[in-house]
Order: sequence, then structure tokens, then C-alpha cells
Amino acid sequence: MRQAGQPGVGSRTKDERSIIAMLESEAGLTTEEAAYYLRLVRSGSASATHEKELSGKLSRRGMVILSGDGRRIVPVHPRLGLANHYRTWREGMIREINERRLRMDRLILEVIPLYEAAMEKRAKEEGA
Repeated sequence: MRQAGQPGVGSRTKDERSIIAMLESEAGLTTEEAAYYLRLVRSGSASATHEKELSGKLSRRGMVILSGDGRRIVPVHPRLGLANHYRTWREGMIREINERRLRMDRLILEVIPLYEAAMEKRAKEEGA
């Protein structure tokens, strides 16, 4: 039994547009992905033959799964699905940061000889 003030299964917890906007801004989903995910959450599943591209994107983020018989796309519970998506995003960001650090290290190694040559030239000019 639900407590007073808590939404029931069929009720809307927030305006659908604001939820979609939050899925866009906080989860980084496109409007299409956010609307599709919300439709899945509301309906419980969708045919696996429809919206294959969106289903694939949400599946890679850990937000939906294919049913055992392969006929339906089922949303993962939002607590887990959105956490999965955040983890996937975070891992991507960490990978990007690490790759940028490696590129910066290579750049540093390229610039050091230029700096050292300029400092050596300057020291010679000041000593002359």
C-alpha cells in the first residue's frame, strides 16, 4: 500500500517534459533517447523491432535490456539503469582525461628542446 503523497503507478511524478529535460541535461541523452527511455519506463517494454537504433544506444549505456525471448526491449530499473549510464559516462571521461594526459606528455617532450635551445641561445648572448 502506498503512503499518501506518493505517486501511484499510473500517476505522473513530474511533468513529462521536465523529466525529459533532466534526462538530457543530467544524463546527456538526446531528446529522442530521453523520450524513448521515458516511454519504456512508463509502458514496461516495447517491441524489439521498433526503434532499434535508440534501443541499441540505451542498451550500450546499460539502461535497457533485450527480453529473454528477444522480442521485447525492457527498461532496467531507473536506479540501476541511470547509475549504469553514469558509470559508463564516467569511465569514458576518465579514459578521455588519461588519453589527453598522454598527448600532453608527448607535447611537452616536443616543446622542451625548443625551450632549452632558446635558453641556451639567450645565455650565450648575455655572456658575450
